[in-house]
Amino acid sequence: MNSTRSSKISRDPVLPDWYLRSRLKMRQILLLVALDDHRNIHKAAAHVSMSQPAATRLLSDLERLLGVQLFDRSARGVLPNAYGESLIRHSRMMLATLDNARDEINAISSGTTGRTSIGTLLVAAPTLVPRGLVRFKQRHPNHTVLLREGSTSTLVPALWRGELDLVVGRVASDVASAGLKFEALYDEPMCVVARVGHPLGRKRGLKLAALAQEQWILPTPDAVYRRRLDEAFIEAGAAPPRRIIESLSILTNTMLVQHTDMLAVMPGRVAEHYVDLGEILILSVKPPPLSGPVGVITLNGRPLTPAATDLVQALRETALDTKPLR
Repeated sequence: MNSTRSSKISRDPVLPDWYLRSRLKMRQILLLVALDDHRNIHKAAAHVSMSQPAATRLLSDLERLLGVQLFDRSARGVLPNAYGESLIRHSRMMLATLDNARDEINAISSGTTGRTSIGTLLVAAPTLVPRGLVRFKQRHPNHTVLLREGSTSTLVPALWRGELDLVVGRVASDVASAGLKFEALYDEPMCVVARVGHPLGRKRGLKLAALAQEQWILPTPDAVYRRRLDEAFIEAGAAPPRRIIESLSILTNTMLVQHTDMLAVMPGRVAEHYVDLGEILILSVKPPPLSGPVGVITLNGRPLTPAATDLVQALRETALDTKPLR
């Protein structure tokens, strides 16, 4: 069944501004999210502590209220259509906002001043974000910051759901079309690193294809740079490395590089930080460039809290203070 097919329920072409604010019930919001999570009305009803007939009536009332069908029903369960997906996305954001309000109330009660949640991609995790957080905490010592590391495929959906206030990293496509806003902070190339004393460290003019048989630590398959790296090996006439470990953890990757002959790719500033500590070296080979600079990703149309705005400012200042690559 086509998920974008509208119901036979008739409605006015446009819902007035006040309509959902005055008619939508919190239990309907909770039920929508539960239906999306479970795709089964019996399980969803149990999750929100109501009977299945009550859940069915509540959903029918909501669809009649909106004048559209939200889910396609089948013997296998319920599946949100385009209308349902839209309302579910906004329902999750509303619940996340209420959760944030609860956290702020609890934080104020416990003597802190609120909470900001940010996501960070590999490229920003070890340098920009920690230094920016230090600067931010100097100004907001009682404010709680929740930090979550991951890939674009996990962090951007969390931003959409309202679980994160912002994400720090790169974007690989047209963010405006995805309802996102991106503020560029600086450009950063990637580099290939190895342990101090690695035999390849003495060689100059290395070609990427010549390293295909080495042991590698690579980003996970859902990471944008992993795809670019695989493509670069193929363009150079070699198959992508097969003796690999897949990891997005800078700490784990650095430890593996230090104690084995494995190679890894790292953002330039991150690699230079560990070079300065005498822990790794940068090989004389150029991996493929990344698409776009490092920056801050936020959701278009959702204003940042004052604390999140101050955190973005701290990241801007940190980016300006960060030394350029050698």
